[in-house]
Parts: sequence; C-alpha cells; structure tokens
Amino acid sequence: MLQSAFILLALLSISGHALAEADDAVHIVGSSQPPTDAQQLKLWLTISARKRFLEVSWKNAPSREGDNVLLTAEDPLSFEQRAATLGTPLASFQTNSEEGSGSDEEQNVAYVPINGYTTPASSSSSPEPSKSNVFWVANGGDTPIVAAIKPSLAAQWFTTGVPFDYVLSCNVTAQSSCYGYWASYIDASGKILAKTCVRAYPRWMTEMRDKLGELRLRDLFIPGTHDSGSYRPNFDPLLRESIVTKYALTQDDDIRGQLMHGARYLDIRVGYYRPSEEKFFIYHGITKQRPLQEVIQQVKEFVLETNEIVIFGLKEFPVGFGKNLGVHRLLVSYLRDQFGDVVVHPSLTWRSTLNDIWRRQQNVILAYEKDQMVQEFPQLLFGGVEQRWGNVQTWSSLETHLRFINSYDISRFSSRPVVDMAELTPETWGVILDKHGGLRKMSDNVNWRISQLYRDELGNNANIVAADFIRGTTLMETAIDVNRRKIVY
Repeated sequence: MLQSAFILLALLSISGHALAEADDAVHIVGSSQPPTDAQQLKLWLTISARKRFLEVSWKNAPSREGDNVLLTAEDPLSFEQRAATLGTPLASFQTNSEEGSGSDEEQNVAYVPINGYTTPASSSSSPEPSKSNVFWVANGGDTPIVAAIKPSLAAQWFTTGVPFDYVLSCNVTAQSSCYGYWASYIDASGKILAKTCVRAYPRWMTEMRDKLGELRLRDLFIPGTHDSGSYRPNFDPLLRESIVTKYALTQDDDIRGQLMHGARYLDIRVGYYRPSEEKFFIYHGITKQRPLQEVIQQVKEFVLETNEIVIFGLKEFPVGFGKNLGVHRLLVSYLRDQFGDVVVHPSLTWRSTLNDIWRRQQNVILAYEKDQMVQEFPQLLFGGVEQRWGNVQTWSSLETHLRFINSYDISRFSSRPVVDMAELTPETWGVILDKHGGLRKMSDNVNWRISQLYRDELGNNANIVAADFIRGTTLMETAIDVNRRKIVY
C-alpha cells in the first residue's frame, strides 16, 4: 500500500509539472531554484500597524564599526559626513518598548529567529544612540536624513519613530515604484552597500510575463490580504481607534492601494443587508464594512489599467444569506453585472497558465466558496481556493501551523490555489475583554516573523500567503525574489 502511494505521488507530480534537468539536478517546473545571492546584504522597509511607524530590517549585514542605516525622504545617491556639535539622533525605542514590531510582552526589540525559531538576544545588542560630533548628509546636504540606526546584528528588524503618512500611498499610480522614503546601509566611508525604498508594485505580474507566463497561478508565490474589505478611508488609529475598530479593521490601504502594492489575492466576505438601497456589503464577522460596489469598482479599474490578474475569493457569506440559495443567486447576478467582461471564463480552469488568461483579455477570477453556485453558474464562477486557517492566538501556534501545512503539502499536486492564512485570530472572549490589544498589536507581533519565515524558509514552496496589515510584511519582496527563480520549461 505504501509503495502504491509513492507511485501515485510520483505520477501526480509528473502529470502536474514537467521535470527539468540542469547541472545534474532534477527540478520540478514551477518550483524555485536556490537563490544565488543568499549571503548578500539585503534591506527592507515596512510600516507598523499600531502607530504606522516605518520599520527597517536587514540581513547579512557586516555590522562593522562605523556602519549606519540611514532613512531619507528622497532617493540618496551619495552620503558624506560633516562636523556638528551633536550627532544625528537615532530614531529608536528602548528595549522594553512595546511599540516595535520586533517586540511583545515577553521579548526585547533586538532579536531574530535562530534556525527558524525565535530566540531573544541580549539587551546589549539593541541599537545605541550616536555620540559622535559628526553627522551624515545625503546628496551634498540637499536631502535631509530623518533617522539613523547603528546596526549591531547581522539581521535585525527595527521600528523607527518616523510616522508614515498614508496620503503618500493614496497618490500611488500604475506608473509608481519607489516613493516617500528610502533606507540605505552605508559603511564608515559613506559607501552605499544596500538600498531599499517604500515601493508600489502595480504591474509585477505583467513585468515578469516572460518568466511567469507559462506557469499557473498555483505555481506562483502570491501575496494576499486577509479580510481585504475591512478598511476605512482616511482612518487614523491614533485618533479614532475604538474597541470595534480594534478588532474589525484588518488593512490600512483600500482595495486599490492593496493591489497597487502587490496583493493579487483578495479575501472577500460578503453580507446581504436588506434594509439598505445598496444590498451587498463587505463584512468582518457581523461588522458591516465597505459597500461591495466600491470594492468591485476599484478592482475593475485596477485590472483595466494594469492588465494584472486578480483572484477575487468570495467566502463565508456571514450575514443575510440564510440556508437557501436565493441571495446567492442575487449576488452572482450582481457580480456578473458589475464586473462585466473582465471576469475570467471558468472554461480555462485552474490548470490554465497566466498566458492563457491574458490571451482571453480577462483578468478577474471569481473564486466562489459554494459548490452549488459554481455548478449552477459554470460560465462565471471558479471553485473557491482553499484557505488553510490556523485559528490560533499566539506566534508559536501560528508558526507551528504554517510549518505543518508547508512540510508535506499534498495540495501542491493540484492546480487549485491554496492560501496560507498567516495571521492571528482572537477568540470571542478575547475580543470582548480586549485581551489581545487589537488586531494591529497582534499583527505587529507576528508580521515581521511571518516575513522572515517565508523569506528564509517556506517561500519556495508556498502559493498564496494572506496577512493582516500587509504593509507590515515583506511578502511582496519575497514574491519578486521567489517568482524570479521559478523553473519554466
């Protein structure tokens, strides 16, 4: 029996993916080659959820005397030192601060995963303020430096005290790339060893079409957002947070912003609100959020402008649907009327490649988690994607869940996409008693760990990864790196 099982797995593997042989190594098409720059210094910029502070992280840093990570509001081309009576202040927290994403009640700020598991470093490893009487300037002094950090470890995730204004994100267009802030790792002479920026990814699929066009969506690493429609425009959590918003909101960008910054899987929970003229709304549990029409319009405008492919994953239907299919039929008709010609025809199936989809000049896949409706509307609906949800409240439990579902993943032999739900879920009484401090705090405690876990270990075999407050992760950068190394024949 066991031998038959292994034969079946081998046949499934060969039928789902051709085998490619190079340099005496056998690789599965759609898998990723090992990175050639694994030891290269890398730098990332993210945004915390609670206070929307910029976060700087790095790996493979030399951490030599005189090294600095400098944050600027313009692209720095050069750095030089100038004399001053006081040094450039560090935008830093004390090691007992609770505001950093690299911290929680049990740990200090400055620690990194060792062998995949979190291990605290000594408090002496936290970045220290500069006592030098010189300071750095960028671009001959024309570009101010807004924060400076002295790296003390080869890999760190550091929350600065620099607030990010989401008005900057609202101004992003389909032509945008870097904007707002840049982070540079420099040595004692001012040489830039690595640089990154706050960045939009409006066309990452189409820009990688030559590489990814003959792969299926199941073969890609795709960033996604959890409860994608749970946002509020122009919402400032420092001014307007309440017990409701603490546990109802899961994203800081609207749908357009999420797509512009790289998300290609949207987790859509639709409810039916009969008393309203606009009947369909996004819900988070029983909490009504944005009108569905608003969400659809932003998706439609985005794909028409960028030609990107988006999975619109409809599931749960938490309010107003009842046990019969009447409201579902109304919703499907509404989706058909609103999306129009951009809906991908299900005859392509999940086995189709990106090029197959692009050739049809269609961009939005309606993945509907209701088998009866998929059978009733075969010209409109794909079957739902599989969400692998841990329903856990701590990082250790979430890490165990994510490792488990990726350790021996039989679903990779299927063409149906799967989603790793990489977020914490508060229990009911935890929400009522505000035990967890809100979803923003929970996200800040895990998003940096999720980023490192998928970047360093799970990314090569993962498919879709959905997170709360995705701007606090490096999932998009991981997607670019992993997908660039995909094997295609």
